[in-house]
Amino acid sequence: MTAKTARWIGTVFMTGFLFLPFGPRDGLRAERIGDLARVQGVTDNPLVGYGLVVGLPGTGDTSKSPFTRRSLVSAIARLGVNARDLSAQIKGRNVAAVMVTARLSPFLRKGARFSIRVASVGDATSLQGGTLLLATLKAPNGKVYATAQGPVNADTMGRIGERIQNTDPPEGKRTSGLVLEGGLVVRGVPVPFNGRHHLWISLVKENFTTAARIARAINADMGGRPAVATDGRSVQVSIPEESRGDVVGYMARILNVPVTPDRSPLVVINQQTGTIVIGEGVVVSECAVSHRDLSVVVTGKRVAAPNPDRSVPLTYMPGTVTLRSLVSALSSLGTRTEDMIAILEALKASGALEAEIRVVG
Repeated sequence: MTAKTARWIGTVFMTGFLFLPFGPRDGLRAERIGDLARVQGVTDNPLVGYGLVVGLPGTGDTSKSPFTRRSLVSAIARLGVNARDLSAQIKGRNVAAVMVTARLSPFLRKGARFSIRVASVGDATSLQGGTLLLATLKAPNGKVYATAQGPVNADTMGRIGERIQNTDPPEGKRTSGLVLEGGLVVRGVPVPFNGRHHLWISLVKENFTTAARIARAINADMGGRPAVATDGRSVQVSIPEESRGDVVGYMARILNVPVTPDRSPLVVINQQTGTIVIGEGVVVSECAVSHRDLSVVVTGKRVAAPNPDRSVPLTYMPGTVTLRSLVSALSSLGTRTEDMIAILEALKASGALEAEIRVVG
């Protein structure tokens, strides 16, 4: 491989890597507690239901989905039309059975609207152009908390499949969609705050150091010791008597207190796109790497690129370098993503790479 070819390959493959520049760990900026944690009890509630989408232009369920026809007959019967004797004659493909899902915010009151999603459970090829008939949405406890109805929008990027059969729509299968503001709350989920003596703050990602820092920051800002870190994810906050009538305002002040979080070095790898995201503080200690026909030597100032003829033996050199230098050296010869993952995992197992490796995709 010539030097010109190596530079060209490095240019091509480096487009698959994304590096995030960060400063030293001592220079971390403070963040709001509200960006690092959530108040326990303030969470969305999953809802699910079953319904029918009608008005489809011949892209609905076929006779291979008999439950769709039965559901349609049942829906018509509830409207006062006796269609049981006609069920065998319902052969149109303008109806599709769907599952309806949504997440109900704890602060939505009775009469509030929200968006819901629908997904086909039969053999419909597209939900675009259809209308969801009135459906009820239940929580895991079996109670109805909302209803759903409205036009389905399945014309969204990411939900368009490939055209497999000639009977499929030209744009491909669209078997899921969104009903904007189609949900209506019929039973709210009250979350009382005023009058409470204690609240708990739950960290988005557990970390004992961050939890302790949050407790110290709250105590320093509020005075006294109202906050105590109970574990690596939870901080208990005692509400003073004079603030129990306005717990919302008290917690709003707490959630705006700045805290410097303790972040662990992180490397994220997407196997499908070949993208590597390197977080702050990721370094590689002295080591030598040999993988298949690649060999890399890590020195204190630079990373030696793999030697094609392998005439230079592997030697341990003192010092540390950034992971970016290592990835740059490997990508200069077009190292495949799966080889890169294997090398990084081996570095972590040996202790030369002190960072969490997260593989996605």
